[in-house]
Amino acid sequence: VKNLRFLRDEFKSEGIEIPIGIETMGKREVFGSIDEVIEVCKRVHGIVPVLDVGHIHARGNGCLNEKEDFQAVFDKVSDLEMNHYLIHVTGVKYDRDGELYHVPIRKGDMPVLKMMECIVENDYNVTLISESPILEHDAVYAQILLDRAMEMSK
Repeated sequence: VKNLRFLRDEFKSEGIEIPIGIETMGKREVFGSIDEVIEVCKRVHGIVPVLDVGHIHARGNGCLNEKEDFQAVFDKVSDLEMNHYLIHVTGVKYDRDGELYHVPIRKGDMPVLKMMECIVENDYNVTLISESPILEHDAVYAQILLDRAMEMSK
């Protein structure tokens, strides 16, 4: 918290006033659970969560399986009153300790289409960032899944 305040204040002294994002992490033994990230965002003005759904899924031992599971993530950050969400998307391999490594979306077991349905149905304003090992391919694939979710909602 102290270091983030210092960083924010340093940026501000240089005339740079932008939100600083902190990412949810995939390994259980490191700082960065969704609850920890939310707590920091509440304590330090100008800090926003970066929701890495692959990390949340891995840290929770495969916890994101249904649209309602993704909704629960958005519900958790609702106290922060965000009008825009930064979301990292990738497949991930994990074990009981959390994330092992990133894989292409199709190689992971997280149903990204369910997340897209949640985003579309709630009209969330999001920026999706591909963190896949096949970055461009999965960025396009994520767009296809988003388009599919939009078609399904009609």
